[in-house]
Amino acid sequence: MPPPIVYTIAGSDSGGGAGIQADLQAIHAMGCHGCSAITVLTAQNSCGVTDVHAPPVEFLRKQLDTLKDDLPPRAIKIGMLGSKDLAIEVGKFLEEIKGANYEGERPFVVLDPVMISTSGHKLIDDQAKAAMIEYVFPHADILTPNKFEAEALLKRELTSPEDVEEGAKEILSMGIKSVLIKGGHSLAESKSQGLVSPDVNATVGYAQDFFLSSSEALTKDEERLCDGCRGVWLRTDRYESQNTHGTGCTLSSAIAAAMAIGHQQRSLVSKSFGTGAARAIQLIDACCLAKAYVTAGIGQGVQASCETELCMLDSVPYYYFFS
Repeated sequence: MPPPIVYTIAGSDSGGGAGIQADLQAIHAMGCHGCSAITVLTAQNSCGVTDVHAPPVEFLRKQLDTLKDDLPPRAIKIGMLGSKDLAIEVGKFLEEIKGANYEGERPFVVLDPVMISTSGHKLIDDQAKAAMIEYVFPHADILTPNKFEAEALLKRELTSPEDVEEGAKEILSMGIKSVLIKGGHSLAESKSQGLVSPDVNATVGYAQDFFLSSSEALTKDEERLCDGCRGVWLRTDRYESQNTHGTGCTLSSAIAAAMAIGHQQRSLVSKSFGTGAARAIQLIDACCLAKAYVTAGIGQGVQASCETELCMLDSVPYYYFFS
């Protein structure tokens, strides 16, 4: 049985810690075949970015059309779009590949907005953000903003769990079917600065994210979500580490891969081929698997250069979850 195909439409990180490099590692480790369409090129290492180059939008479309003709995806992860024109082009592609006239199966779409970094730095301008909301949001099945990105979308700060829960509802009203707001641990950090440990691999408090789906998106998940449409907090131990470059890319890619696996297995059941727990994977399961995968990677961080550490997020093979 061929592995399910997952696209990553994102920027390239020449340092290998984020972007399509991290995406492909996660997709492969989860047991899928990854294909990439590059939106922007960066010259960077573990210390920072020295230059950025955006190829012509027409070349992005050429990449996507060439892939679609031969390697139809079961899931698509979208990362850094970078400009208004790129966002519009990706939106057009998604409209076509998820449209009623598309001959293949409609792929599941995970959108990592890549607007503001975990450290709070702005990564795209307002025109690109507006284009992403208008052209890409309507075709995304789940949005995975960090706390800063959610605040930028909502144009207000999220200072309590109740704020996050209410903010998730407002984000769904923007046309997204489901949302996972990351970084709930920072709510506690804003009130207390005592969560610092000299041991980089020490667990300090919790890393918690909030998941919410619209009623029309729940389907099979509705059976297993005790809170239904009220949403679910996902919590794991949190490692005190500054070396989390690429975790957002990896999380969204792992969600896409897990959904692709579940989608493939369910399609095979009707043909008497699909077996095992993987066929039961729905969106809430994919989010839990992806969060566990990223957490394990952060906990196993190793030295990547003389300057920084890099989380070996591809060090947890997919059979860790599915065997």
